[in-house]
Amino acid sequence: MSLFDFLFGGATPTRTGSLRRETEENIKRDWDAIRILLQQKGPAQLRQALITADKSLDNALKDLVIGEGMGERLKNSRELFDRNIYNKIWDAHKLRNNLVHESNFEPPYFMVIEAVNILKEGLMNLGLKV
Repeated sequence: MSLFDFLFGGATPTRTGSLRRETEENIKRDWDAIRILLQQKGPAQLRQALITADKSLDNALKDLVIGEGMGERLKNSRELFDRNIYNKIWDAHKLRNNLVHESNFEPPYFMVIEAVNILKEGLMNLGLKV
């Protein structure tokens, strides 16, 4: 992309930088809490684990790509993941959205666990050890 395009509305940059140390520390704290929630295995704890896992990936993406919300940041992060994991991250994010926005939505235990693990894998693909 040329400077002209950047200044006058040509192609939009999608990459902003690298993970900040503060972001990495916050994500590691989130994953300590997620591990505890998963051990408890209650429906409320599993819901919170998925919500927190999604939030932690979003926090990483905020440092790496531009975008107004998680959905936009995910779209702009396509190049950071291989296609298979990228699609699974989208599915995990959609599950989280359904959990948050649909009343009485109770996904099976295995779906929540799988979604949390996919979000963890996404973070690991970004170079984080969680």
